Amino acid sequence: MQPPKFIDSRCPSRSPSTRRTFLGDSLGTTVGIASTLGITSTLGIASTNGLASLPTVGAFVSGSDHLRVGLIGCGGRGTGAAMQAAAADRGVQIVAMGDLFADQLASSARLLARDLGAQFACPPERQFIGDQAYKMVLDAGVDAVLLTTPPQARPLHLATAVGQGKHVFCEMPVAVDIAGVHQVTAACALARATKVSIVSGLCFRSDAPTVELMRRIHAGSIGHPLAVRVGAAIGLPWRKAQPTWNSREWRQRNWISFAEFSGGDFVEHHVHAIDKALWAFGDACPVSVVGSRLPNQPNAWSIGNCLDGVAVRYLFADGSVADASCQRAERFGSRVGETVFGSEGRCDLRQPVSRNGEQGVGHHAAQAPNRYQAGMNVFVQAVRLNAPVQDGDLMCRSTLAAIMGRLAAESGHRLMWDEIACKQKTAPVDSRHV
Repeated sequence: MQPPKFIDSRCPSRSPSTRRTFLGDSLGTTVGIASTLGITSTLGIASTNGLASLPTVGAFVSGSDHLRVGLIGCGGRGTGAAMQAAAADRGVQIVAMGDLFADQLASSARLLARDLGAQFACPPERQFIGDQAYKMVLDAGVDAVLLTTPPQARPLHLATAVGQGKHVFCEMPVAVDIAGVHQVTAACALARATKVSIVSGLCFRSDAPTVELMRRIHAGSIGHPLAVRVGAAIGLPWRKAQPTWNSREWRQRNWISFAEFSGGDFVEHHVHAIDKALWAFGDACPVSVVGSRLPNQPNAWSIGNCLDGVAVRYLFADGSVADASCQRAERFGSRVGETVFGSEGRCDLRQPVSRNGEQGVGHHAAQAPNRYQAGMNVFVQAVRLNAPVQDGDLMCRSTLAAIMGRLAAESGHRLMWDEIACKQKTAPVDSRHV
């Protein structure tokens, strides 16, 4: 099967005579855009970077106005997420931590203690190691948890946290297989019923310039969206090695290179681009998915079992298509493209509109929080104000689309969305990662 190719006939915007730029409709003020994300001063935030105390609706577990947060997964992303939670509100305290490996937790704890001061309130007795550490964090009197482990463990951790009434920030992707997505879907249904917040790591959904760009697409700035192309050709991921590690520990510490832990490069790395493609189409679900493997590249330093490259086409009910490809090789630098083609123009999703309404001239990053901080602000506000946010549909849809793309490429078969999405599979989830 040949890799899917872009259908030029669906995209008259590729002709210069039909291309339009976003020159109309001024972006307006930063506060105006931030208000669409629920991050305005009317909610008691003194600055767009956090570092303010939100009005508290009721007391938390401790009986005080401190928001007690637990961190499950203490790698680089987890440490960053904890810092962003603290930056979102001075009342946030990091009070419990859990990780599979003692050295990784210790490194994270040192950084957090150094940078957060009194907001790091996690003594050694609340620093937990091992494959049951997530349970100990949840039992440590926390109000909310940050789930930043490798994605293979997220369904179990999310379901357990929601079952205990904990608010959850969950990094993406939320699972590595279809059974995991269904487990997360069930947990999200329980969260809605019990008014527990689940905020995903889909950071572009909270990025004010990207939100504005998508608003313009949906308002018809490039006509009717006909196709989206999201592609990445990037270098190999990090890898770690120590002579004292056994084979199992080596695989766990290099989880990003093993599909059973990461979901594969197409799922782990490309899920955010796939989410933006679905978003551009109004969050419609595709009807079917086809895919193929891309030719292998020379990778003398590659480890693991992830496919070197995947090319996938998502087909939608109205005839529109989304082409997604992801390839990693040691000779690649970083070549990424994300473009929406419409009946009257095209737009680059990596060049959000600027303050004067144009693309490609620098957006208002100095006035708005970065997208990771913005997403965490949404989470902390939701908990603080007792105004639950539910990202379950978004994060499950995008994760499932990514997994289906990988499966279509592996099998060479066309997969139907309804058959996969409605198939209630269950399977035990390996808890070797915390």
